[in-house]
Amino acid sequence: MDIRVSVAAGKPEVNIVKISGRLDATTCEAAQPAILGALDKSAAGMILNMASLDFISSAGLRIMVMLIKKATGDQKKLALVGVQPPIYKIFKIAAMDKVFRFFEEDGEAVRGLWP
Repeated sequence: MDIRVSVAAGKPEVNIVKISGRLDATTCEAAQPAILGALDKSAAGMILNMASLDFISSAGLRIMVMLIKKATGDQKKLALVGVQPPIYKIFKIAAMDKVFRFFEEDGEAVRGLWP
């Protein structure tokens, strides 16, 4: 698993977190502080780019729940970008497709949530 944090072009108050590989019980311990920390460091919210994420387990979904609760509590916006169909299916089965905002690419998320 690899996590890279950057700032959205033209929106320094929004962090972009690109995650690749697997988000499962083995990788969650390292991923959780990096992902939640990126949200903490952003003033307006965060884009989680999952285009290169190959797999998410229930442990990964737990991090997603923590992330949306933290974003909501901090009055920040959260976008999921590039979610591949097999991973989106897991979100749908867990009824989490109603909780998160999904976008195809980072620029679309910025325009949609932080115009």
